Amino acid sequence: MQKFSIFVAVINLKTMISMRKLRLFAVAAMAAISVSAMAQVTYGNDYSYQPTNSKIYGSDNEAFSLFYIQYSPSQLHSKATNHGESATDNESVNVLSLGYSYYIPLGDMPLFLTPGAAVQWFFKSTEEKEVYGNNTYTYKTKFNMISAKIPINVMYSFEVSEAFRIEPYAGIYGRINIWGQSKDDDHSFNIFDKDEVGEAQQAKRFQLGWNAGVNFRITDAFTVGAGYYMDFMKFQDYEYKEHKFSTNFQGFDITLGLNF
Repeated sequence: MQKFSIFVAVINLKTMISMRKLRLFAVAAMAAISVSAMAQVTYGNDYSYQPTNSKIYGSDNEAFSLFYIQYSPSQLHSKATNHGESATDNESVNVLSLGYSYYIPLGDMPLFLTPGAAVQWFFKSTEEKEVYGNNTYTYKTKFNMISAKIPINVMYSFEVSEAFRIEPYAGIYGRINIWGQSKDDDHSFNIFDKDEVGEAQQAKRFQLGWNAGVNFRITDAFTVGAGYYMDFMKFQDYEYKEHKFSTNFQGFDITLGLNF
């Protein structure tokens, strides 16, 4: 009986030792799993959780869009030549544009191709007074034109901070003049109709030009910018013997837009 009690005691002691070893093994296994999970978060394993921070559109070479309104204080630059003598003049014209641009990343650099489209309204109003004897005469003229502009630019994005980028751009554009009218006190004229305005004053329907400038992208919401543009092709272009007359548009662009 005494031998049997000793045998039972030995078995219980072995069992207790085995349970302690099993507990130590479980604790060690859990510690190893925890270390592995921490390593995955630290080194960015594809299957680990990584907290994300908000960032501006277009960062890390992501495509983004811009919807903008643009004001362009401009000049209709004219040049007239008569028997070898030349004279130039500039008429102030205002331009309002409502447009859209899409920014396409080019490779790994923060370089973007930017096609777009805009509807433009050209307008000006003038008033001149002439005195004949005791009488003063006032002449008022108005000019309005609706156009569609198709710009294609290349833009490079310099990141100053997560909330601010400087983005110079340059490119070309095509402009299709859809409707245009000049008006004086008594009459209105279709500027594209030779029979109404005469061959020397007839406007052309299409121009090509270039533009360049810099935009400032603020957070993920806004873009403001300034630039310059000038037509390659003439808006009016007339030549007859020793007489030449041509005009083209040029001016500054002031832009305010929303990124999305």
